[in-house]
Amino acid sequence: MSTLPLIRLYDSASVGLILLWPTGILYSNQAGGSFCLQPQAEGAFLPLVDELVAQAELLRQHFTGPKWRGACANGLDEETAQEVDRILGLSFVTRDLGVRVDRARLGESHEAWVYVEVPAQPENGSVCLERIPASQGILTWPNSD
Repeated sequence: MSTLPLIRLYDSASVGLILLWPTGILYSNQAGGSFCLQPQAEGAFLPLVDELVAQAELLRQHFTGPKWRGACANGLDEETAQEVDRILGLSFVTRDLGVRVDRARLGESHEAWVYVEVPAQPENGSVCLERIPASQGILTWPNSD
């Protein structure tokens, strides 16, 4: 069991990104749909708010739709990774950051906890990040349970 401080994102209203860095802070969210997993990761949390695109709702609709029916806790497949990437491309915030699903970690991903790749962010290159090296992260949003 970790002794690091823990921030629970259970009541977050939208999509966010946990950049996986050694910050000394753990983040957790309820994930996996009806399985109600509570994964944790150390990093820095960045809300990804775009008032013009309801990404969290689009993700909820996908994971509660006929394919997953609110029970996605044992990894993602390529089709779902493509859908998450499509939804990320709808928002200028996530599109500008270049966030994409990490295909090497599909087996570790589930609803509301998807491993992503974040390309290096140059100075003055993004709406919300600057001078950030290429990173791994976790895309998270309110779980549909």
